[in-house]
Amino acid sequence: MAAGLLRTGEGGGAGGTDELSPESRLLVERYLPLCLAGPYVTFAQLGQSLDGFIATRTGDANYVTGEEDRDHLHRLRALADAVVVGAGTAVSDDPQLTVRTCPGTNPVRVVIDPRGRVPLDCRVFTDGSAPTLWVVGPGREDGQTVPGRVGDRVEVLTLPDREAFAPRALVRTLARRGLGRVLVEGGGVTVSRFLHERALHRLYVTVAPVLLGDGVPGIRFDGPDVMRDALRPPVRRSFVGEDTLFELDLTGSVFALDLGVSAPGRPLDGEDRDPRQARGEGEDSVHDRDGQPQ
Repeated sequence: MAAGLLRTGEGGGAGGTDELSPESRLLVERYLPLCLAGPYVTFAQLGQSLDGFIATRTGDANYVTGEEDRDHLHRLRALADAVVVGAGTAVSDDPQLTVRTCPGTNPVRVVIDPRGRVPLDCRVFTDGSAPTLWVVGPGREDGQTVPGRVGDRVEVLTLPDREAFAPRALVRTLARRGLGRVLVEGGGVTVSRFLHERALHRLYVTVAPVLLGDGVPGIRFDGPDVMRDALRPPVRRSFVGEDTLFELDLTGSVFALDLGVSAPGRPLDGEDRDPRQARGEGEDSVHDRDGQPQ
């Protein structure tokens, strides 16, 4: 897996550090900690504007960050067993969630959809390019029953209640299925929930030198009253084209590294229903007026 990421072109051998091209050496420095993190690691990625938005007020996110950051995202997918998105991202972006710009195996695509609102014609259900796990509650939001079979390479997993959708409970569910390396890709609500519930070991945030002024926010959660209580994890910074990549090491704030020991965290409420948020992801906080998880 790691060796595949080092195939950057001519002169990019992976036989040893002395043989690496400058580009391959950069990849080693950036991704080796994640490669060595072990079989159970949860990490997240967001690309945002300088003022903290992941999309415009209409939901347009193509593209906040540059092409180099999209390559970075595909490398993270290649290092994951599963890539997780919330229902809002699946509906608004219709993503493929596959590895295309670098060598690597496609992760299992996991769609967190308690109300079963993601349309059955989304690409994750129809393109057959990677296995997909559709994680739903007992019934669809339109009152219909979630179908037991959607398409080839798609499995429907029905969870019994809200507690089962809590981030650390979801991580343990995926781990029991052999999906221990989990990338939480979006959107802002889903990543914020995993961060707030201390279910992330690493967080990658790429900041583009662009100002939107308004739009769909990225990280939002109930913060502290005073600055001294703010989360200040160790961080590495690097340039990704014109953008700046921040890698936050959150291992010190994770409740428990043993997935079989820690009790599930309190599930947070879902996304706000503000009609301005076309992607259905990310508001002033991670709470929803209707009290449903995303």
